[in-house]
Amino acid sequence: MPTNSIHANQEDLCRETTQTVYFNGKIYSLTHSQESPKEAMLVEKNRILAIGSSAEILPLAKKEAKKIDLMGGCVLPGFQDSHCHLLHTAIFETELDVHSASSPEEIIHMGREYIQEKKIPAGQWIHIIGYDQNRFPVPVLPDGSLVNAISDQHPILLERICGHVGAANPLALSLSGITPETHIPGGCADVGADGKLTGVLRENALGAVSACIPKPTPDEIRRLLEAISEKAASMGITTVHSDDLSFSSLETLFSVCETMEKKGTLAVRIWEEAQAPHEQELQDLLSLGYRTGSGSLFKLGNIKLYTDGSLGARTAFMRKPYEGTKEQGIAVYEQEELDRLVFIAHSSGMQIAFHAIGDGALEQCVSAVEKAQSESQKDLRHRIVHCQIAGDDLLLRMKKAHLCADIQPPFVPSDAPLVEPLLGTERAKYSYRWKSMLQMGIPLGGGSDSPVESMAPLWGIRCAVTRKTAESFPQEGWHAEENLSVYEAVSLYTKGGAYLSFEEKEKGTLEPGKLADFVVLGQDIFHTPPEQIHKIPVWMTVMDGNIRYTANPI
Repeated sequence: MPTNSIHANQEDLCRETTQTVYFNGKIYSLTHSQESPKEAMLVEKNRILAIGSSAEILPLAKKEAKKIDLMGGCVLPGFQDSHCHLLHTAIFETELDVHSASSPEEIIHMGREYIQEKKIPAGQWIHIIGYDQNRFPVPVLPDGSLVNAISDQHPILLERICGHVGAANPLALSLSGITPETHIPGGCADVGADGKLTGVLRENALGAVSACIPKPTPDEIRRLLEAISEKAASMGITTVHSDDLSFSSLETLFSVCETMEKKGTLAVRIWEEAQAPHEQELQDLLSLGYRTGSGSLFKLGNIKLYTDGSLGARTAFMRKPYEGTKEQGIAVYEQEELDRLVFIAHSSGMQIAFHAIGDGALEQCVSAVEKAQSESQKDLRHRIVHCQIAGDDLLLRMKKAHLCADIQPPFVPSDAPLVEPLLGTERAKYSYRWKSMLQMGIPLGGGSDSPVESMAPLWGIRCAVTRKTAESFPQEGWHAEENLSVYEAVSLYTKGGAYLSFEEKEKGTLEPGKLADFVVLGQDIFHTPPEQIHKIPVWMTVMDGNIRYTANPI
């Protein structure tokens, strides 16, 4: 790509104008799958005025309009990550990441080096993230003794890559107030045969320890969000649906993001998922007066409810036990409690995002929504985040209950090797059923669950289309009957996210009157070999009519 392949007339850029003409591109509105690309687009402030050929659009622009030559770039609606942890991803990049560790001993070595290099004083909390025991010679979960071997002078929390299981050393457990007798609803602190804590923490027990780690200040949050939103923009992302309230309060996030918006330093729109796992927390949040859709670039989106764990940690709640065991995972809620929470949020006009991976958890969620709708009919788009294991019966009930699915295509290359050993051949057929859901009319959005997986939408699209990465995968992909077309996969990360947030009239496609949120790619995604999609360069990202990222100076 020539260094000036995307460029603007510098004289035009210096003038005061509210119009910009983008021309000489391949602009896909994404309104239907068989469209021919247009050449030019006229933007007024933050809205699209017109799209068409260069001959049609250029004469419509004011004389002083900025003119940006796209040099044949492929223009799509801005990518939307329908489920991630934006602030967590930013914090993740400042913490010790041990995802590359291939043994427990390597984790210990990396932890000790980290403490020495950073000169971390005794008594200061250390959060280590990203391990995957399936990479070890013997896939056993790390426990408190391993963590203590890193240091017994620091409270340390070691967290699995999924964020649903981990381990803490005795000092961290002591500071958290957890004992062998502690009852943790929706979680478990493992106790050994000797009656002592092993240090292994599952689900809400992990949260009980992580809650003791000092939270970032508002100024630190601002710096973190500035950096990570710029990184997201560099990937073509214009909107994220994010769950960040583990690290800050909703009021603080509103305040920080409003300040950033005024200064022009918030490079993406944020649709915030607010964790409210218990009735009192939910009532407290509702008392603030915010409801789904409140805000500007930063909006309150859904109430987030975790109903089970993860497949890799064997905490996903299944209707039947895992292969060769009597274990069904962890159900965070009893049905009656979940029903009550869902009704309160639903009747108050709040959309809900249910974390549900196992079919047992999914059944609980569907039942709760069915009950809430029978008692109070609302036009809301509740969603199942992940929705990994689902039989036909549950998908039919989801459809009838108007539930949406918020899927993470990058999970397949990561998790596929684990599915059959954990669930067996028959249940593996009912895993990650994206095509089936689309064919049944269940609305889908596409996300990353970053920092669990890469936030890059092009990687997610590639995973949705091919369902493979490793050479050991079938050439046609893992359970290829569920592969998506490129158009369907791109729609996940554009139209899908907009629908989930009731914003399909504002964004998700490129049409006159809609927001000027779009990405310019260096290759035509619809004419690129599927295995190469993730290598397509991002040339430019425009959000709210402003250029938030460009690969070359303009």
